[in-house]
Amino acid sequence: MKHRKHILTSCVLLALFVCVSAAPVFADGPPEPQTFGIGGNFLIGINVGGLTMRYWSESKLGLEAGVNFRSHWTAIPVSVLYTLSHIDTNSMYIRPYIGGGININRFSFRGRGYSESKIGGQGVGGVEFTPKNSPRFSFGGNLGIHNFGSYGYGPYRVSSTHFMLGLHAHYYIR
Repeated sequence: MKHRKHILTSCVLLALFVCVSAAPVFADGPPEPQTFGIGGNFLIGINVGGLTMRYWSESKLGLEAGVNFRSHWTAIPVSVLYTLSHIDTNSMYIRPYIGGGININRFSFRGRGYSESKIGGQGVGGVEFTPKNSPRFSFGGNLGIHNFGSYGYGPYRVSSTHFMLGLHAHYYIR
């Protein structure tokens, strides 16, 4: 299992490096500025998905907030994002970014009458792709470390930190 994680991590980092270094032209970004988008995400490995909102300012800073769901767990992650560059290829705009933030987590085991809230954090590096023929739609992925806090009770106490791949898609309203 650990061997697969290292291979996956190496492949994602290599793909990110190739996207940043092999792009032929650097541009200011899509002709229609992407400011506010609504979409979804999925964290592979712990199988958590949810809804997200993404906001990009005119500078290189962005903000992402969302709600993720799982059977016994709800998380509200908030991250500040920083665009490394805007890359313009023949068919697509590429935006590599890094970021980090906090997440508020609510764990609830209804059958056992137990619930708990914890604060954790995350750090990510990713890429957002925007097709030129559909400048309001973007998709991409990120690789990050996510800490959801320590939760549980008695012998069932778990410290939850995961290094994982995330997938996302957004539709930019403006």
